[in-house]
Amino acid sequence: MASDIPSSAKEDEESGLGNWENLGYEIFKTKLGEEVFEAKRKTQYQFPSPTFPSVGLSWNTGLLKVGFLAAAYKTTKRGSHKRGVGAAGYAKIVDNPQYPQDNFFRKGRIFEVRLRHANVFFTDDTVADGRSISIKFEDAESGGPFDLICNTGRVGPFCTLPGSMAFGKGLKSGPETAEEFCYQNPANYLTTVESLRRYPDSYADLRYYAQVTYVYTPDDGRKRLARFRVIPRDLRPETGLLSEEDQKQLWHLIDQRHPDETRSATYLQDEYKKRIKDGEVQYTIQIQIHEWDPDTDSDTYFSVMHHWDNHPWMNLAHVTSATLLSDLDTEKTSFALNNRPDSLDFVKAKSQYDYNSIAHARLHAYNKSRKVRKGKAPDNTIVYMVTVSTSSGRERKEAGTDDDVFITIIGTEGRTRKTQLETTFYDDFEAGDTKVYKVQAEHVGEILMLNIERKGNDNWHVGMIHVVNSLTSEEVEFPCYRWVPNKLTLRSGKAVLPFQETREELRLQRKFEIQQRQEVYTYSTNKTYEGFPGFIGAAEHADLPPDVQFNDLKLHDFKHSADSTKRKYKLAGLLELFDTWDHPNKYVEIYERFADEENLTIVRKVMGAWDKDEEFGRQFLNAINPNQLRRCDKLPANFPVTNAMVQKFMTRDKTLEEEIKDGHVYILSYEALEGIPRMKVKKDVRHTPEPICLLYVRASKELVPIAIQLFQTPGENNPIWTPDDSWGWQLAKMNVKAADAQMHQLNTHLLKTHLIMEGFTVPFFRSLPSVHPVYKLLLPHLRHTMAINTIGRVALVSEGGSVDQTLAVGGGGHVTLMAKMFATFHLVEYDFPAFLKLRGVADTEKLPNYFYRDDGLLMWNAISNFTTGMMSLYYHSDEHVQKDEELQAWIKEVHEKGLKVWPGNEDHAVPVSLQTFNQLQNLLTCIIFNASCQHAAVNFGQLHSYAFAPNYPMAMSTPAPTKKGVTFEEFVAALPSKKTATSGMVTTYVLSRFSDEEIWLGQYPDEHFTEDAAKGVMEQFRHELREISLKIKERNKTLQFPYEYLLPENVPNSIAI
Repeated sequence: MASDIPSSAKEDEESGLGNWENLGYEIFKTKLGEEVFEAKRKTQYQFPSPTFPSVGLSWNTGLLKVGFLAAAYKTTKRGSHKRGVGAAGYAKIVDNPQYPQDNFFRKGRIFEVRLRHANVFFTDDTVADGRSISIKFEDAESGGPFDLICNTGRVGPFCTLPGSMAFGKGLKSGPETAEEFCYQNPANYLTTVESLRRYPDSYADLRYYAQVTYVYTPDDGRKRLARFRVIPRDLRPETGLLSEEDQKQLWHLIDQRHPDETRSATYLQDEYKKRIKDGEVQYTIQIQIHEWDPDTDSDTYFSVMHHWDNHPWMNLAHVTSATLLSDLDTEKTSFALNNRPDSLDFVKAKSQYDYNSIAHARLHAYNKSRKVRKGKAPDNTIVYMVTVSTSSGRERKEAGTDDDVFITIIGTEGRTRKTQLETTFYDDFEAGDTKVYKVQAEHVGEILMLNIERKGNDNWHVGMIHVVNSLTSEEVEFPCYRWVPNKLTLRSGKAVLPFQETREELRLQRKFEIQQRQEVYTYSTNKTYEGFPGFIGAAEHADLPPDVQFNDLKLHDFKHSADSTKRKYKLAGLLELFDTWDHPNKYVEIYERFADEENLTIVRKVMGAWDKDEEFGRQFLNAINPNQLRRCDKLPANFPVTNAMVQKFMTRDKTLEEEIKDGHVYILSYEALEGIPRMKVKKDVRHTPEPICLLYVRASKELVPIAIQLFQTPGENNPIWTPDDSWGWQLAKMNVKAADAQMHQLNTHLLKTHLIMEGFTVPFFRSLPSVHPVYKLLLPHLRHTMAINTIGRVALVSEGGSVDQTLAVGGGGHVTLMAKMFATFHLVEYDFPAFLKLRGVADTEKLPNYFYRDDGLLMWNAISNFTTGMMSLYYHSDEHVQKDEELQAWIKEVHEKGLKVWPGNEDHAVPVSLQTFNQLQNLLTCIIFNASCQHAAVNFGQLHSYAFAPNYPMAMSTPAPTKKGVTFEEFVAALPSKKTATSGMVTTYVLSRFSDEEIWLGQYPDEHFTEDAAKGVMEQFRHELREISLKIKERNKTLQFPYEYLLPENVPNSIAI
């Protein structure tokens, strides 16, 4: 129930009152007697019923508004709460709320905040006065989603608008008027005692109560009543409570400085400023909830002169006050009840005597004087030299801005006032420009962060910002390299682990940055791709967060490449020619009329050797899909190859069983294609079998095929083909290549590099702040993943996309196949050396000339050295890895969402946590290797393999043969149609091209790491890559088909095509 506060009431322990008692009622009784006390107590909440209730409400609200404005114009300060001290920091909603939640007060949510402490009436901190705290849930001068305004006192000294005006007049008109006000009724005396504090040690010691009652509607839709209070987080005792003697002479304390008082009139502000400079101040916001029944509950629940009995206070949020606001920013910051979330409201007041009239008046009278208020300019200032580099307009057309730009420098001892950066007679922030600005401001100690604010409707992309303190010569670099929204907080370039942060403010800033990212980096709920790795919730490229979109140059290059390629094909005559072939060489003519000289040289070599067994074997080692091959330790039961069938094709005079035992026999098997639908739209019917192919390493070191079965189930209509089968053998090999094309494009390439990498990338942006060393390390390798994948989901795998136009399993089968392959994905496939061993292809003696393996190991080792060197700068033990909550959140989300185990899937072996440095280092090596080297190896050679359709058809025009005796005409009839082959050439040409703005492995033009030690590790990495390049080039001099896909200078930093 709601009631007066009896002086003997036992308060909750968090109130900080200890044994203190409010003696207001007792003093009133002693002065006027029991009879008068009881009589006045009975009538103290009886108010007149006005004839025109809304008129009185409007009139008195208007008077209050005029009073505030008049005071502001006269003093250039607020109408009340004139002298204050401001700070900024963060508020974090508790993780285990006991109150009914809504979206705004959802658990764990973090807000930037400003807060201000002040005296309610008087400017001298030593006199008895009400004290206040106002908290704005946004770091801004005005507006914001929620302003919480609180004063000292468990209950308020008035509950109606006339009562408010009477209280103000009583306290400000001298002792006689104040005494008269107190003795008007017992409630006035008791609540005045409640409100006043005399000589508190600190603003940080006090308890503050929001002296209005809110209507709170949480997610369940049920309306409740709510009250708020703010208490010290450490629950220190409240100071400044009135002694018994003080309570007996209230009116002599108000605005009366003690004659022996030596403390400054600003001692509370000074103490708070020192407290903030020495460390952060922490508070807890609490909430009371009343289960409201409008039909039966008394109106006194809205009276702030009434206490809610038996309503526990529940923790709502923890607030960290971290840096002082300048006096100018403090005075410009306004707080208003109008700023509140949708879940909070007020009952509309009916008259000036309505308990809700206080909220009504504050809604309409506060916040009207902000523009005329002025703060005090700082006495001692220094110069900060701020150098701002705007990104290049060549890459981003809208990199520059005409908006007004402001900065705030945040340090260990405060923050500068918000200052506009501008130079007279010059255009600031033009694309590609670097300008130096002089900022005259107060000294803020060691520089920690930088706030950038942009006012206007332009875009702005910033590179690096340097700040130099002219007093200390401290220079701090702030890497940005992103689009600046209306407001952005930057940390210095030094990478820091979360548990190494020494200030709560910095810990909360990290969490706030992650919270902001989680609001824009969300997962797609598209049911089409159920069973896939998690991916970004963006339907098109333009829907992506701006920082991960392609820049204008890259996007233009991508679109221009596709369009120009289609035009070239049309000019080449391919689109007007026949739809069937009479000889494979017909395609040679078309390709040569179209191709550029660089690619033509390589493709001509392929065209000249495509039908040779040696070339078939070479391509499974060193072309676009070198991951399919496995060592054959035992013939599968469904592949009944006999020694007699293949003896003549082996060169060591041993049996097949002996050659298998010696490690000279390898196998390709495409059982994954079983049950996958093939493309079939009207006349466009495409085919591919599910073959098994046996390969053999000759004594002369060539890998060649020796037996092929075109379907998984052996039988009379599924013969085993050998090199003795003439055109049947050529057709069998071509069917193996067609099957391999499905697995290459959809499994090895699209799924295993693009989509699985996105399963790491979305959690990466949702879990790691920009100051984290793993974020800085991986960002260059993951930044473009979501952009190219989003484009790919539209252009490649959607209905009618390139997959539907080219592959045999288009038309929906491709989606089924990728989900099937992801179901069995194991993280070992990302560990290059381990996967080589798992496939049995690591032995260089048994399987020579496997340049993908050899070069890949060189690159893996260089990347491994790089990740070890970089991470050892920050993680000095396994315990550091275990303590890193942000790192653990990342891998946990990868486990649960990015690479989740869907029902029916095998375990992907993605750990739920990282326990050791070696585990972390290996994971980072896996990610960088697959985002760079593996993608380069299976992507950029596509045109070389697919350009000549008979070499690597993406689909067959006729079903695989089931009887021997294939004729040349049957072979030709099986070739892919002109339309399918042309679409394949267009697609692979676009996918095989390097961008004009490619950033190669080892290049880090965006300086996210600013430490010299980290830069030294990067330079060592580049040195290793240069050594690898020389070694590969020297070997390639002896090869007919030089293997160049893993040359470091041919390996982009990330997946961007």
